[in-house]
Amino acid sequence: MLNFYHFSETIRVAFCLLTVINAGLVALVLILHLYRFNRGPAYWLNSAAAFLALCQTVINAALIAQVYQNISDGFIVASEYIIARYVVFIAATAIFIILSIKEKSFLSGLLVVASLLTLPLMENWTGRAFPAAFSAALVILLTGSVWIIVKIRRELITSISGLSIKQVMDSLDTAVLFCKEDGHILMQNHKMQELMLQTAGRVFYNGRMYLETNVIPNSESVGADSYLYRMRNEEAGSLWLFTVCDIQADRKILTRITAADVTEQNKAAIVLKDRNDELESRRHRLKTFVENIEQICRSEELLRIKAEIHDVQNQKLILLLQYLRYGELPDSTSFDALKAGILHGTHVNRDMAADPQAMLDIIVGQYKSIGVNIHINGDLPPEQDIAALLAQILPEAAANAITHGYASEVYADITLNDNAVVMRVTDNSALPPKEIKEGGGISGMRRNAEKLGGNLTVGYSPRFTLTAVIPRKEGETNA
Repeated sequence: MLNFYHFSETIRVAFCLLTVINAGLVALVLILHLYRFNRGPAYWLNSAAAFLALCQTVINAALIAQVYQNISDGFIVASEYIIARYVVFIAATAIFIILSIKEKSFLSGLLVVASLLTLPLMENWTGRAFPAAFSAALVILLTGSVWIIVKIRRELITSISGLSIKQVMDSLDTAVLFCKEDGHILMQNHKMQELMLQTAGRVFYNGRMYLETNVIPNSESVGADSYLYRMRNEEAGSLWLFTVCDIQADRKILTRITAADVTEQNKAAIVLKDRNDELESRRHRLKTFVENIEQICRSEELLRIKAEIHDVQNQKLILLLQYLRYGELPDSTSFDALKAGILHGTHVNRDMAADPQAMLDIIVGQYKSIGVNIHINGDLPPEQDIAALLAQILPEAAANAITHGYASEVYADITLNDNAVVMRVTDNSALPPKEIKEGGGISGMRRNAEKLGGNLTVGYSPRFTLTAVIPRKEGETNA
């Protein structure tokens, strides 16, 4: 190094800058190498070679610094760090030999050459040419470092490495943290750091401490190692789901803590729950409605059956009453007909809609056979449903007149106009001593009239009168 004292200040500064740049590049090589994912024996040997290269650059920088120090003190001293220079050379040579057996090691080979050119033995042997050898060593380390940096960077981009894993983690919307069993954080992404700042106001370096002091006390447990944390410093109050689980990695147990923003999912779940509750409420209402409809249908069917039974039995009783009133007994043919249902009760009701006029003719003839005359003034309307209803009301009214008033003459006046059909039924019976209490017969006739939008009234002056008014539809009236 004695020849460096004869160089100008500019050359010595250039050597100083070159050694500093060398040290920075070799340090970058070591850092990038540590991000490699494959951690086999070759990995550790290459890491050792990178560390030795860093030591060599530090020794080179120290040698140049010694020259500066001696010039400022006015002394010329021989170079130092002799043992360190030999140790680096021997260690680099050993690593190079070991790696050469398994794989090509460009870095360790360059390190052996660079450390050889800076040895005290080389300094004594080269003499005045030692600055050139020293410069060659610096250039070898510089170019080798640049080449290795490019190679490692390309390898990290195209393969799995600690750096690529960290980059992927930082790109996630989910906060992720890996720590040891004691809580010491090994790796965490930017999202987790941001979340720590939002929830605790600072970044933690112990994952379990952050979880136990900030997350769990202010969260709602929603399962095994799962917690819902609601932000309190936000207007909207975003919701975060923290999940903790242990994983096996290289014979060690690591703890993974993740946190995901579930605000939108929570809102969707609330809306879905409200919709489900609404559907459930509608289902109950529909079920109740169906049950009510079924009950109404059963009631209507019971009323219809009751009315049919009432009509049939009433007609039979009227016949028996007439026979007894006149002191006569029915002959065998009439008795058999009576027993079978002379008025064809159920069959009559079923067939009435088909031909109401024919039904009326049959009823008039049957009543005439027992001494009761039914006088019909007017014609049935062309509307089948109204005509069928009148054919039902008339025999019921006649039966009531005969049963309760001992009538022998029944009068039915049918009037048609543009708006309604009116049928008035009277008889020659005496007025009842008191107002008639309506039973199943009149009530049934009223219900049937109301089904078609009409009504049925009972009058007592000047004689008992039953009036049915049924509205007509405009289209059918014109027809």
